[in-house]
Amino acid sequence: MKKLHRRHIFISSLVISCFSVLFWLWTPSDLSDPDCKFEQNAAWVSVDWVSDPVDETAVRHFAESADSRGLQYLFLYVSYLKPDGSFNSSYNYAGEFIKAFRRFNKNTHLLAWVGLPLTNNRSIGVQGWVDLSEPGTRQQIVRFMGDLTEEFGFDGVHINAETVQNNDNDFLNLLDEVRQKIGKDKILSIAGSHWVPQSLNVLPLLRDFRWTGPYYREIGQRVQQIVTMSYDSYTFHPALYRFWVREQAKGISNSLENVDVELLIGISVSQEKTRSHWPAVENLENGLAGVCSGLTDDSTIQGVAIYADWDFSKSDWEVWQLWQR
Repeated sequence: MKKLHRRHIFISSLVISCFSVLFWLWTPSDLSDPDCKFEQNAAWVSVDWVSDPVDETAVRHFAESADSRGLQYLFLYVSYLKPDGSFNSSYNYAGEFIKAFRRFNKNTHLLAWVGLPLTNNRSIGVQGWVDLSEPGTRQQIVRFMGDLTEEFGFDGVHINAETVQNNDNDFLNLLDEVRQKIGKDKILSIAGSHWVPQSLNVLPLLRDFRWTGPYYREIGQRVQQIVTMSYDSYTFHPALYRFWVREQAKGISNSLENVDVELLIGISVSQEKTRSHWPAVENLENGLAGVCSGLTDDSTIQGVAIYADWDFSKSDWEVWQLWQR
């Protein structure tokens, strides 16, 4: 009888534990929360707008679309640092595009999105060559950032280093140098890595692979805006992705408490299927639901960013309108 009693206790405890874990994991798909509305939203945008001759009609449609969706920021991909040390010349029409865009939309900030494939990157499928420990390399990057803001008229720069590891001091030095170059009147924005809690960061396979709270704070003290890349989560079910985004939003927001920086949560609408991204799972509706579930009374989240605008579909527009009501 005692063995049977102990067995019942064990089974009951296991069932309660399982239900508790499931309750914690469960993230609803509801978008009707009136408190989950943001005004500082953004989107990553194709290089075509600055690499091709300006089409006035297309620019007008694009500018009006950004305004109708309430996008306060557009990250226009302009270039990346090539292995030979030069920046790819894919931004020849940037100045003309900015002037044309401003004729139809004076509210949306246009930031130059620049890619820096790092040598110490451990991301699967990304082969980097940019070594930020070299002062000469950083100086070249800084000069380019200055040219983008001074000569072409961008409102700021958006740095996407694929992907900076946790506690990378060379990246912090770069941010300090870029800030000094472009000045406080221009926006310094970065694409932030996945967040991991300190308790997981100590594990051998995860150590300094993604950013912890203290490093997010270091970054936040140097930039005006952090836009998280909260996708490529390897999740295979909508509920899991909503949970993933919820925990990313909560973890990063808590890390940046009392730090004067704008936080946007990146959400994917990409239709490209990879090992880390399933379009039916990592989509706008699930991403927004995850962000909304991650909000707290003291949340520092001020908006969401769409990756990427070239894949923003009619169905995404319907979800966006439903969310913004």
